Amino acid sequence: MFDGLFGNPRENRRKRRDPYALNVKVRAPHRMQAQVGKALMSLAVMLTVGLAAYGSFRAFQYFVHEAFTENSTYNITSIQVENDGGLTHEEIVGLSGVREGQNLYAVDLAAIRAALESNPVIRRTEIYRVLPNKLRIVVSERVAAAQFFTRARYDAATRRVLAPPMGYLVGADGVVMKPLNPFAQSKDTARLPLLSGVEPDGITLGQPLSGPQVLSGLNLIHLCESPDIAPLLDYERIDLSRKGALVMVTRYGGQITFGLDDLPGQLKRLKTILTHPSRAGQIIRTCDLSVQMNVPVTYFTPVSANPEVSKGIGVPNRSLQGGIRP
Repeated sequence: MFDGLFGNPRENRRKRRDPYALNVKVRAPHRMQAQVGKALMSLAVMLTVGLAAYGSFRAFQYFVHEAFTENSTYNITSIQVENDGGLTHEEIVGLSGVREGQNLYAVDLAAIRAALESNPVIRRTEIYRVLPNKLRIVVSERVAAAQFFTRARYDAATRRVLAPPMGYLVGADGVVMKPLNPFAQSKDTARLPLLSGVEPDGITLGQPLSGPQVLSGLNLIHLCESPDIAPLLDYERIDLSRKGALVMVTRYGGQITFGLDDLPGQLKRLKTILTHPSRAGQIIRTCDLSVQMNVPVTYFTPVSANPEVSKGIGVPNRSLQGGIRP
């Protein structure tokens, strides 16, 4: 009687359990062993897959090596060069570093392209494999848009020349192409527009020029090639030494000043001045196009009309001075 009232509760719970339930207890060591076994199995599978992939890769490399890079059928027997500029076939092949006899598949096309385009004269290069044994190189050279000379650098105390003026060719994209010998210019370089007063700092072959003054000067040269304004201009150089301005020096020594902003608008005002009916036959001595309204202009007396004029520099005609409203 008392056993039924005050019996052991744990023993009662065991008696109420399903007699047909399977009671399986997994000890911690057995559980750890199972996990380690699974990890080892996974590692073995990964190693097997990795070894199989590596073996396949090495087999593919061997196949490529034997079938292509070591196959004399693909040895280069001819290097074809197409060029739109002045570099010779020998110069381009020498810059590329490729020689006949090398395997067509062993050469690195990206390295050849980089070697060629490291030359500041070359703008773009395309390399092609022409099976079975030819390499084709297509070169587009950078076209010189102007020449420029740097300003001489002097010691502030002694006025001794630290760096003499240097001449360079520059492309339309502003990249410095190659140095010039100012005492031995060819006909091709002599006809190029001249930028003077360029600061010598920061000039590196193959790198673009920087600075608003130089970039505006190059832009002005490009705009002056327009068929609307080119027949009206006869200038020798563009001076960049005046800060914040471009000074175009004409063949007769006239000076036309431009601001750095809105060059197309300033050229439009210049065209209005040059084609003004009342100024027919006159030569500009000074003109400041940075002024938007009532542009100040002075003129030369034509050389042919004044025998006292020498060396192409006229005498200013005071009656022809004044402002022109474009």
